[in-house]
This record gives sequence, structure tokens and C-alpha cells, in this order.
Amino acid sequence: MTQTRGAGAPQAVRLPQELLERIDRYAARLEGELHLSVSRSDALRRLLTLALEDAEDTAEAEAILRANEPRVSWEELKASSETPAPVHGS
Repeated sequence: MTQTRGAGAPQAVRLPQELLERIDRYAARLEGELHLSVSRSDALRRLLTLALEDAEDTAEAEAILRANEPRVSWEELKASSETPAPVHGS
């Protein structure tokens, strides 16, 4: 899983110790699953990739859902807010 140096631009990020420990645990788990050496940088790249893919998938799904929602004009919305709500239980 280790990439060669120079494969991307180096980045410096300040992370809380607890987050670094979680990344290290993830790297250790990957090492056990893949039987490969996994550095903290490898694990961080993988976690960022997975998180971004998930965020992009979520955004795409939300866009599809919004596209299927019925369209309401401003006039219809304004008129519905001016109409008193029916009273139930009377």
C-alpha cells in the first residue's frame, strides 16, 4: 500500500492526539487484513479517499432525490402559508 515518495504534494496538518491514535489503529487493522506494511500516511490517504467518496455519493443521492420532488412555485408556497390550517378534533 505504500506509495513512492513524490507521488503527491506533501501536506502538513495538525491533528489531535486522539485522532492520530485512531488513524494508527486503522493502519494496524489494514496491516493485519492486507498483510502489508501500512504507514500512517497510507491510512490517512485511504480514510480521506473513503470519506470523500462517501460524501460525493451522498451529494449525488440527495440531488437525485431533489430532482424527483415536485416543484412548487413561490406563489403556491406563499398562498399555502396564508391559508389557515384545518382544526382537528373539533
